[in-house]
Amino acid sequence: MSETSEKLLYVISAKKEVAWLFFKETFDYLYNLETGAMEENTGIKNKRLQTIRALNSLGHCDFDFSGDRSKSKVYAAPPVLVRLPCAGFPQAILAGARSPATIAQLSEACQSVGHHINLEVTEQSNELGLIPKRVAVQAEDVGELRAIGNLLKIPFIETPSAWSLLHFAASIYDYLATLEWSKEPELNWQSQTFDPIYLQFQSIKETDGVIRLSEYTHPSRNTKVYYLWQDGMCAEIDLDWGRYAVLKALRRNVLIYDKRTFHMAVPASAKLPRLLERSLTLCSGYAAKYEKMPRVLPQIQGFNLFSAIPPQIAEMTAAKLGQTLLQQSLDIT
Repeated sequence: MSETSEKLLYVISAKKEVAWLFFKETFDYLYNLETGAMEENTGIKNKRLQTIRALNSLGHCDFDFSGDRSKSKVYAAPPVLVRLPCAGFPQAILAGARSPATIAQLSEACQSVGHHINLEVTEQSNELGLIPKRVAVQAEDVGELRAIGNLLKIPFIETPSAWSLLHFAASIYDYLATLEWSKEPELNWQSQTFDPIYLQFQSIKETDGVIRLSEYTHPSRNTKVYYLWQDGMCAEIDLDWGRYAVLKALRRNVLIYDKRTFHMAVPASAKLPRLLERSLTLCSGYAAKYEKMPRVLPQIQGFNLFSAIPPQIAEMTAAKLGQTLLQQSLDIT
C-alpha cells in the first residue's frame, strides 16, 4: 500500500477536522480500492479499528469518540518533529499532518542544513492498512534538527515525547480513584465477562475472584459499555483500563520485555491505554506489529510488538499499570 497508505492522512490533513462518518467512508473507499473488497465485513471493520489506533499512537491524528458516535470527530494533529529516545546521534520522526509535498520539502530542508543529514523514509508493516510511511531524520546534534524544523516552520520537540507522555499519563491507581461506584443492579442486556487467563470476553457469569469486568451490548444500538464489579459494587470503566484493573487485582502479569533486542510485547487482547500506547510507539516511529508467540504465554493468542523501547520506559509503563515486567527472550524472526 505504498501510495494508498499516505492518502488517508492527506485527506484528514487537508480538512484538519472531519466527522466520524466521513472518516469511515473515506477509509472504506481507499481500503476497498486497494484490496478489491466491495462490502462491509468483519475484516474491514478490524482494519479500520487497527488504523485508528495506529494513527493515534503515531501522533498523526486525535480521535474524539466521547458521547454520541454520530457526533464523533477526527482531528489532524499539527505537524511536528518528535525526537526519539535513542542513544547515539539525535533522531526525530515526522508526526502529525502532512501533504503530498511534505517529504520533498523535508528533504530540501535537510540538504540546506547539511549534506550529512540522513533522511529515511520507510514503509510500516505490511499488515497495517492505510498507515503513512515512517519519516525519520538523523543529524549530528539537536541544533540541526531544530534548524530543519525552523525551515519547515514546524516545532522540533527536543525532549522525547515518549518520556513526556509517560510522565504525564495517569497510572492505574490514579484512574481507579476517579471511578464512581454504586450498587446499581446488573444490566439485563446481552453480556460477557473478561477472562483474565485467556484475555478474552466469554459467556461466563461466575469468576474465581472478587473482581469482574463485564461487557454489555445495547439491545438496539449494538453499542458496548463496560462495568467493573467488585465487592457487590459496580462502576462504568474504559475498556483498556478495565482489563488492567482486573489483571492488577489478580496479580496476572502479561507484559513482556526482551532487554537484548529492546522489544516489548503487549497482548493484542489487552491493549494499552492510549497515552501509554503512544509513548511506546514514539520510541521508534513504527506502529506496533502483531506477532503470534505461542511459546511466550500459551493462553494468549497474539501480541502487539513495540520496538526500540529503552529499559526504563518499559519498566515505567508496566509500573503505571500495576504490572511486573516479564523479562524474556522473544526470539523475533
